[in-house]
This record gives sequence, C-alpha cells and structure tokens, in this order.
Amino acid sequence: MKVRISAKSIRFYLKYLLILYFIVQILLIIFSQINYTSDAHYYYRLAEQCIQSGEFYPAKIHQYEDFIVAPLYINVLILLLKIYNSPVSVSIFNLFITFLQILLLFRFTKRIFSVTTAVITIIIYILYLNTLGFVISNYTELFFTFLITAGLYFYLNKGSKPFFLSGIFLGASIAVRPLGWAILLALLIISLFQFRKSRKYPFDNLYIYAGILVFILAFGIFNNIHFGKFIFTSTTGPVNLLLGANDDATGGFNPDVYKKGKAGFLANPDSLTYDQKGDYYYNQALSWIKNHPDKWIALAPLKIVHTFLWDDISISNLFLQKDWYFSNSLKELFTKKDFENTVPVKGNFIKILYWVLEIVHHIFYYILLTAIFIWVIKNIKLKSISTDAILLLMFSVISILIIMITVGTPRYKYPIFILLLPFAANYFENRFLQVKEKNEIHQ
Repeated sequence: MKVRISAKSIRFYLKYLLILYFIVQILLIIFSQINYTSDAHYYYRLAEQCIQSGEFYPAKIHQYEDFIVAPLYINVLILLLKIYNSPVSVSIFNLFITFLQILLLFRFTKRIFSVTTAVITIIIYILYLNTLGFVISNYTELFFTFLITAGLYFYLNKGSKPFFLSGIFLGASIAVRPLGWAILLALLIISLFQFRKSRKYPFDNLYIYAGILVFILAFGIFNNIHFGKFIFTSTTGPVNLLLGANDDATGGFNPDVYKKGKAGFLANPDSLTYDQKGDYYYNQALSWIKNHPDKWIALAPLKIVHTFLWDDISISNLFLQKDWYFSNSLKELFTKKDFENTVPVKGNFIKILYWVLEIVHHIFYYILLTAIFIWVIKNIKLKSISTDAILLLMFSVISILIIMITVGTPRYKYPIFILLLPFAANYFENRFLQVKEKNEIHQ
C-alpha cells in the first residue's frame, strides 16, 4: 500500500540526526576498551591464528575445530587486522558498513514504498540501539545484513547487470551465514508463483542465480587452493540442529548438551575433524528427533520466544560493558529480589540508567514488532502487498522456519528485523495520514 505525504520537515532534520548518530559511533569507538567475548572473541582469534600462520581462513590448523564459521567474514577480518592489528579496525569497518546499510535501506525502501516511509525507516534504524552497540562488537550480523540489503537493492533496480550484482552480493551473504539461502529460496518460490499465474517464467532471474553461482564457485575454489576443500559457507548447521534437539534443549542456547554423558559430548574432540564432528552432531540430533518428534515440535515455539521475546543483543556495549542481559537482570530482580546484583557494576546511577534504557528500548522494540504485524495482516487482507514486499516477507518467514528447526537466540533475528523495518515505517506513515485527515475534517 503506497501512501505519499510531504516529508520535508523530517527530511530536513534527518541529515543532522545522521551526523549526530555517526559522531556517537565515533565516540564509542574512541572511548571503548574493546574486549571481545563469546563468538566475537572466537572470530577474532581465528583471524589472528591465520595471520600468525600466514594463511587465509580456514587455515590447515582449523581442520580440527568444531566447525567452519563465516569464512568470508573471517577473511575480511584478516585483511582488516593486516592493515592495523587492533579491534579498532573492526569497529571502523562496522562504522562504514552501517553507513552503507543506511544508504541502501533508504533507497530500497523508497522504491518499495515512498520517500516518507524511507525517511521514517532510517529514523527507526538510528533509534534502534542494537545497531549502535554492534559497531563496537565483532559479530557477523552487520556485515551479513548489509550484503542481503545490497542484494535486494540491486534486485529492485531490475535488468541483467543489476540482477547479476544482486546475485554476487547474495552469494557473499551465503559465505557469511547459510541464512543467505533463504533469499534464494524466497526468489524461487515467487518465480514459481509468477510462472503459474502468467505462464511466463521470469528468465531475468537467471542472472541472479548466475551471480550467486559465480561467487560460490570463486570463493569455494579460493578456499580449496589454500585449505584443500571446497568450502564456501559455515558448517554450523549440525551443531545448531543438535542444540535444538536433545534432552536438555530449551529452545535457546544451552551448553549442558556438551557435558559428559550428554548428546554433544566428545571424548577426544582434538582428534576429530570438523566434518567428523558435524556428522556426529547431525546423527545425534536426527536420532533424537526420530525418537522424540512430539518434543521437537513442542520446542519450535520456544525457539521463537528465545529469539523475539528479548532484544538486548548489544545494549551492554553502550555502557562499555559486556554480557549484561536484561533477561538475567529480571530473573535476579524477581527471583532473588536483589536490585544490587541485577547489574554487575558498582553504583546505583549506572544500574538505574541501565534499567531505564533497557525498558525504553524494549517498549520501542515491542511497538515496532506490533506495527510490523498489523501492517502485514492488514495488507494481506487488502491484497495490497507488492511483489517486492512479499520477497521481504517470504525471506523473514523462511528465516523463522529455519530458527524453529535449529535453535533460537536474540541475535538471529537481527537481519529479519532490520529488513522488516520498512513495514513498521509505512504503518506509521499511514497512521499519520489518517490522523491528519481526521483533524482536517474536524476543523
């Protein structure tokens, strides 16, 4: 549904908001004492190992890792750290990616909806604090979402060259996270529906598939030369499947699965290659699913809960801290009734500021989720969703189904949520117009 209203007033202030936004990002980079943990630390360590051994990722020493993860992203880290070996290099790269993401998000939202919706989308993006926190982190989400957005932007430009470039970027997204396949699957489904309706297959889409194939072949051959195997994407699928299919599964990440006597325990992990470990994890998960299909199906909604209920993906970074989670703080407060230990820092001022920011952010997040949901339901009923908007929706649905099959965590929803922000923005634009028309009638 396209609704066009004047955007001069908010467009005038948007450029100043963007300048302020990037100043805040730069200040975060300057004053943060970056100390990566969890996956962020693991990615950084892999890149440093490759630099030390004079190889690209995966290096030969990574044969015995648990899996190969985000090979394109790790190789980008290697290049960044070769230029300047510091986490600052990663943050500057994130700053640049955020700038490109805003530019592309604005342009493809403008093509699908209107200038006003595009402006509102960018304002929402700026106010969405997890992106700001990601700038001083080292996760794949920013880079992956940028690649997907770039692929969608070139797709919307139509034509053989833009379609081929779209395929290149989508192929690159697959080389960061296998979730990139969801866009390809969405395109194929839409193409089949178009063929069924018009009996004419959109052959221009072949340029997209060609671009994906070219990137996968080029990157896979590159890795085969230095690693000895045709690797073009992460091999984390089996372990993610196991995390969501075992006796201790909760729907989210539960490390108990790796304990002795549990499904993911390996007696001699250093003697097994990532392929062997992957086969073991896959067989363990598949066996459990066959024996407990009812439990596995019952876990699917919990995976959605673990992904979408909380949204403090990187909020703690804004306090120059790590591993503060709102869910843990709430549990500490309501089970132990101990405000003092809800946040691991001295001083009530920081604690109160943290709670206020988390509550305000989550209210904002739930409002956005509600707006997206209402927009989708309303436009489905009105049959007013364009093919391009259907592509975004289809990608989101397929991505959520993948989460339901594997495991849920708040970070996994980031690409989905960012690509659905135009829906929320268009909802707000339409509501504004309705209120404006109502006020004009009563005047």
